[in-house]
Amino acid sequence: MTEWQDQILTRIRLAGTPLVVVLDPDRILLEERIVQALRADGFDLLTYTDPIAFRHAYEPGYRAPRDNGEETPRLIVRFTHTRRESVPYDLLQRGECIRITLADLFPGLDYWTVQALGSRHYDALYKAAQTLRGRRLGRNQTARFILEEIFSIRPDEIRTSVDLIALLCRVHYARQTVPDVLVDHCLETWGDRHGAGLPDIRNLFEHGAFMAYLQDGWARYVSGGDPAPTVPFDDDRIRLYIDTFFLEGALKPLHAPPSVQVPDWAHCGIIRDHDTEQVYRLTCLLDRIDGKIPGPDARLDDWKQCTRLWAEAVTLFSGSSSSALNEVRPRYYALHQEIETAFGEWILATFPTLPDRPYLPAPVMVHQIPHYLAHRGGDRIALIVIDGMALDQWLIIKEMLGDDFTYTDDLACAWVPTLTSISRRSLFAGEKPSLISGVNGTARSEEILWRTFWHNQEGAKRSVGYSRGNTLTSLAEVDELVHDATPAVAGFVINTVDNLIHTTTMGMPQMHDGIRRWMETGTLRRFITRLLDRGYRVYVTADHGNVCACGIGVPRQGDLVEETSLRARIYHHASFAEEARAAFPKDSCVWPPQYLGTGHAVLLASGLSAFSPPGTEVLSHGSIALEEVFVPFIQIRSTQQCHR
Repeated sequence: MTEWQDQILTRIRLAGTPLVVVLDPDRILLEERIVQALRADGFDLLTYTDPIAFRHAYEPGYRAPRDNGEETPRLIVRFTHTRRESVPYDLLQRGECIRITLADLFPGLDYWTVQALGSRHYDALYKAAQTLRGRRLGRNQTARFILEEIFSIRPDEIRTSVDLIALLCRVHYARQTVPDVLVDHCLETWGDRHGAGLPDIRNLFEHGAFMAYLQDGWARYVSGGDPAPTVPFDDDRIRLYIDTFFLEGALKPLHAPPSVQVPDWAHCGIIRDHDTEQVYRLTCLLDRIDGKIPGPDARLDDWKQCTRLWAEAVTLFSGSSSSALNEVRPRYYALHQEIETAFGEWILATFPTLPDRPYLPAPVMVHQIPHYLAHRGGDRIALIVIDGMALDQWLIIKEMLGDDFTYTDDLACAWVPTLTSISRRSLFAGEKPSLISGVNGTARSEEILWRTFWHNQEGAKRSVGYSRGNTLTSLAEVDELVHDATPAVAGFVINTVDNLIHTTTMGMPQMHDGIRRWMETGTLRRFITRLLDRGYRVYVTADHGNVCACGIGVPRQGDLVEETSLRARIYHHASFAEEARAAFPKDSCVWPPQYLGTGHAVLLASGLSAFSPPGTEVLSHGSIALEEVFVPFIQIRSTQQCHR
């Protein structure tokens, strides 16, 4: 815990009341380590956004029990403004009121510039700000200070286009997101200095756009110089990062003409023999993952990176011939088990802190996606939910969509249990499952929840639509979905991947092959293109992922089960779930019931187990495997838009 975090925690711990009101417009209280520390201290946290939803949780859960003399956890009620007069009177009467803002934490820096920075950088910024010793910096000075101290970017030292490309390689290698206000400062400093031969520099700060630029440059490089290369890959400062970009899948290796001689270092991006190249990359990835699996105290970003690397490994493993995998197969399976064991421990401990984290700069959980879309705005918004799609399957889809799109890629967490009835309804509602009633929700209720969310955001300002049951198996279906009367805010559920999950019998290679056959029809590509052509901001996500698992047996409980999948079982009563767990004590766990808000209990298959006949390999979802919980969240743009 750092000094600034300790200061905030001390103020809350010293409050002498069972309820603490915190005015927190900058979402400081939701910082990862602070949330974890507060939970360890026995605090519960409620964010006051909607009065009815708040009273629904507060009155029966905290006020009434405490009035009756019952013990309840100490409660923090967080407000997203600093107006004490807007806090309900009864809360002020019962609790102490504390204000926490970035202006208080960083008094020497421009507030609006600091506000654009993610909380992951506060530790380093707080330490750097101590050197100011009472000085106050204006907006431009603050931007320069943050660029130098946090991102190690000194705009004045970037004098050539090669300097700029080398800088961007370093930024994207570290998966840093430079806020727009800081990019603006760089562009103002550089003027037209680096414009020649480069696309829009602002876009190159986007990871997907920069990788597309490098990929195009690599195609020119390995072609032998016709057309002329646009990226000086032989420069040591650039070459340093290229093998990692290929290893992680950010760049794709290409075939080179036999007549072209490339240096030894460039072989990482050249395809000579498909199976040999696949297995070599897989081995390198396993080397990188092994020994660096995040531990119990890891941050969310650590697990996101592990998820990205493992998804690449899954696609390489599934895309190689069986004989080529003989040597690497035992290591792959052993590492998979190790990852799932570590992630299971982490998610059980950390999940309580995830739902209330900020949805900016990117949503943490799927129920925050509508809030993020509303914040980003746009005249037309299209959200495509590909039911059940895991990250490894998105990587195949992305590759087969071709070069006409660029992507802003991120990951969000599905709700647990990772079932459509829970996570997809939460996604379209923009709410936690505990605030939307019922298990086994109908598709009709999803539509109502989706429309209600947007009505609450902006009234009847725009038309809102929802469409489910789509498979995009024909161009005629695409034409029925996208036309002049398509609503301005449109949610689409695509069931193709989920249908493949439930019909796949031969594991992930068969699943990936089915996705490739679907993509060869060109329907998803046409669907996205038509939406972009009509001015939509297009986002793609999933409600949950899927994983290959091995059967451990099926609990024999008949009608005691409310809802079941091969990886999760929902019961009316906790005693039924505990009874089933007793039959599989090492291969199952009971998920905490408070997240559903219905009194139901959930039994999850642990690790890579499944509630299916012993020894059978199945593809399913419902539990807490890495591939089930982390789902892609992507914004797609056309390359023409990026070059404008």
